[in-house]
Amino acid sequence: MSRELVYLPAVSRDFIEGFNYYETFSPGRGGIRFETAFKQALEQIEAGVVTHMKVFEHFHRVLLPRYPYIVYYRLVQNRAIIAGVLYARFDPVRIARILKARM
Repeated sequence: MSRELVYLPAVSRDFIEGFNYYETFSPGRGGIRFETAFKQALEQIEAGVVTHMKVFEHFHRVLLPRYPYIVYYRLVQNRAIIAGVLYARFDPVRIARILKARM
């Protein structure tokens, strides 16, 4: 089973923030490694083999390998709507508020 991935506009901002953050610590490599971890998470979501833990009512989450970031998505039929790439150590109330505002 393969899912279509749909990205909300805020996801690109989330990704760029994370990319730039890691790029400042390791120029030329940090951002690329973050991007690779992000793509691995998206591949899991797209493959649809595993349905990740459900949080905040309608959202599923998948951790980025080796990074304190989480991709949040919502399943609608055979589509996964990617709602955010958020810092895992944010207050859960803050994360819930961000996700609710985006959907």
